[in-house]
Amino acid sequence: MKTLIKTTALLVTLTVLFSANLSASILNFNDEPYINDIPFNTEEVYNNIITEQSLADFTMEDENYIDDIPFDTECISIDCLYEEAISINYIFEDEKYINDIPFSTRCVSAKCRYNKAIKVEFNFEEEEYIDDIDVK
Repeated sequence: MKTLIKTTALLVTLTVLFSANLSASILNFNDEPYINDIPFNTEEVYNNIITEQSLADFTMEDENYIDDIPFDTECISIDCLYEEAISINYIFEDEKYINDIPFSTRCVSAKCRYNKAIKVEFNFEEEEYIDDIDVK
């Protein structure tokens, strides 16, 4: 019952919106007469600005160099950072051995290899019987 009510409400809403959209597209507005409310010619103002500034001959003056970047901008790529990192010789102290693995990794590896090996299925073709044993 709830689904029926929701579906009906949805259909009614869509129908109202669709009909409102159709009726809105039918409206025709009359053209309004031109109102000369701008007391100057905008095209003339634009042309005056362009000719006064002479944008075609625009050049920038060179600025003085300011050393405000505290790093080498050529060396910020990943390759440069990598080369810089591997050039450093890191010296680490030897740590005391901690026996925190409660199993033999060699034994676990062997069991894993055994379990994989027994899952391999071998299909051999049947060979002919050869009676090559001499019984006396």
